[in-house]
Amino acid sequence: MRRFISPVAILIAAVLTGLALAAIVLWTVSAQPWLGVQLVTDGDQVRVYGTHPGGPASAIPAGTVLLGISVPGGPSVTLEPGDLTEEPDSLPSFDAYDRFMERQQAVSHMMRAAPDGLVLRTDSGDLTLRPAAKRPVDDLPLAFWVQMGVALCGFWIGAWVYALRRGGRAEAFLLLAGVGLMLSAMAAAVYSSRELAIPPAQFRVLQTFNHFGALTFGVGMIALFLSYPVRLVRSGWLYVPAVILLGWWALNELRLWPVPVIGFQMPVALAMLAICIEVGFQRRATRRDPRARAALRWFGLSVMIGAGAFVLTIILPRLIGAAPVLSQGYAFLFFLLIYVGLALGVSRYRLFELEDWAFRILFTMGGVALLLALDALLIYAVSLDRIPAFGLSLIAVALLYLPLRESLARRLLGQGKHDRDSQFRDVSDVAFAPPGTNQRKRWEDLLRAEFDPLQLEPVPSGDRAALVTARLTDDGMTLDLPGIDTLAPVRLIWAHGGRRLFSARDLARASELCAMLRHTTASRRAYETGVAEERARIAQDMHDNIGIQLMGALHSANPERKDALIRETLTDLRDIISNADRRELTLEETFADLRAEISEHLSAAGIALNWVADGRAESALRPRLAHTLRSVLREAAGNILRHSGALQARVLVSVGPGALRVEVQDDGCGFDPDTLRVGGQGLSNMRARVTGLGGVIDFSRPAIGGTLMRATIPLTEPEEAAA
Repeated sequence: MRRFISPVAILIAAVLTGLALAAIVLWTVSAQPWLGVQLVTDGDQVRVYGTHPGGPASAIPAGTVLLGISVPGGPSVTLEPGDLTEEPDSLPSFDAYDRFMERQQAVSHMMRAAPDGLVLRTDSGDLTLRPAAKRPVDDLPLAFWVQMGVALCGFWIGAWVYALRRGGRAEAFLLLAGVGLMLSAMAAAVYSSRELAIPPAQFRVLQTFNHFGALTFGVGMIALFLSYPVRLVRSGWLYVPAVILLGWWALNELRLWPVPVIGFQMPVALAMLAICIEVGFQRRATRRDPRARAALRWFGLSVMIGAGAFVLTIILPRLIGAAPVLSQGYAFLFFLLIYVGLALGVSRYRLFELEDWAFRILFTMGGVALLLALDALLIYAVSLDRIPAFGLSLIAVALLYLPLRESLARRLLGQGKHDRDSQFRDVSDVAFAPPGTNQRKRWEDLLRAEFDPLQLEPVPSGDRAALVTARLTDDGMTLDLPGIDTLAPVRLIWAHGGRRLFSARDLARASELCAMLRHTTASRRAYETGVAEERARIAQDMHDNIGIQLMGALHSANPERKDALIRETLTDLRDIISNADRRELTLEETFADLRAEISEHLSAAGIALNWVADGRAESALRPRLAHTLRSVLREAAGNILRHSGALQARVLVSVGPGALRVEVQDDGCGFDPDTLRVGGQGLSNMRARVTGLGGVIDFSRPAIGGTLMRATIPLTEPEEAAA
């Protein structure tokens, strides 16, 4: 049934559970009788540090020494500095602990059952007042809110990881540690922030939750490092820490230890020592696993710093009989370092294999928690009605939290605002790098700017064959990009200067860059191919068409005709350069123009022309076919003029079903057909033009001598015929 519960549902349940427990704690604290004084120890005295302006004891000036407390006509209890201790289990003996609880019982009873008021004995006289029945929320010290915040943060982050990765033991142990921290911190928040005294029965229940929660946190963390990043022991051994620590706690509850400090403070210190030893074993076990080593380095360091600082400032001084370095309430902030480090580790090193979208869920749940907390604060602290309070909470979350959530997501996940236009310009600079520039360097500079890899190197030759698209390897430690055009495959190692692994988002961005580079490179190739083809076309047209025109002008004895041929040559030259499409001409017009042109060129050289044309006068030739026919006949006539030494030439053009046939024959010196395989540019151009239209061309040497050229060209384009 577990697998059908969505992560969001689990997180909502965790948020509501945490808020419900927080509400119970707030109710418990606010139900205590209230004087409105803040007390501190000063040597062997209890001194008033400050008072609440609206409290029953607001008339007592700061600095007043509080000597004792009593009820009118009843016994008096002399206050001692030990009455303000945060943790009575740090007292030197069980007798001192029992005496502390007796005094708590006496004072709390006086404050709760004083019909005629309460007498405070001070160094400046006695003061009679009546304690308020409830303690206002705004009187709770900062240490209380710190402990509550740490409790909820630890529990919610543990639930966040567990909700997204419910299949693993490590995630369950992390949640167990979060539950233990919540129980310990919330219980401590109640009795450590008490104004003066609470009933011993309530005190002992809270201490039981505090001890049980602290040891549960230790059990969870010890078991966690036994199984994460790599498993160190078999499954059965994971329960040994629970048996030892909880057994130790049971012995303490039975008072089988000589002093309270050994019964509780000692196992906490031993749990921390065990965690340090486990981190050492994990370091050895992960020496060949970069991803696991990265997780251990980040998460292990966070735990050792956070829990270690708590032990050094609170637990260790108590073990040696010294005063704690700072207040226990503020020392709980060290545990917050553990869970903040965990959250950052998830984004940088993919701890527990959580992806980036996990943060979206976490921040959404944070918004829900913030909304409920603000609503409760406005109702109970500011005394607003429910509807206005909820409306103000919604406005605050919408205007403040939601924009901050997106900013935090970008910072935690390393998501900059990538400008696609800028990316495309950078990719274009790589694809269109001018000759002589280092294209590879430009590509590597672009990758460094996008991903800031710790190292960039070529992909090993053995891995290149299967590298078709960008891919993550070594659990995100490396990002491989395929070769594109002349660029070799490249490998990026460690993202963001070695601070985090590559994520699925990085993979998507790398794939997008590769696709952009492929497309741009293909465009450049198409452009270069088009330029080369256009140059070849111009060269062919100039060789086939301009040459015969100039040859005719050279052999013409009539100056006017010579000038006319040169003008026609210039016109043809402009058409060649601009690649202008001519209008479709009828067969009669096309054949007439060609006959007149070729006849004039040949006759100027003393060569007679026999022209035979066969075709329907109304038929038309498409421009490309007419241009090919003109170029082939001009080149053939030019060859006769230059090479044949002929006295007569015959041209036959005919249009049959689906094809145009051309024959050109002369009675000149002829040639060896085998030389056509290595023929000059003119013959190559003729063959290229004809075959480009799907036709065939053949050169031969007839028995009567001379040269015979035959060409057959389809009347339609090859793709038109296929259609």
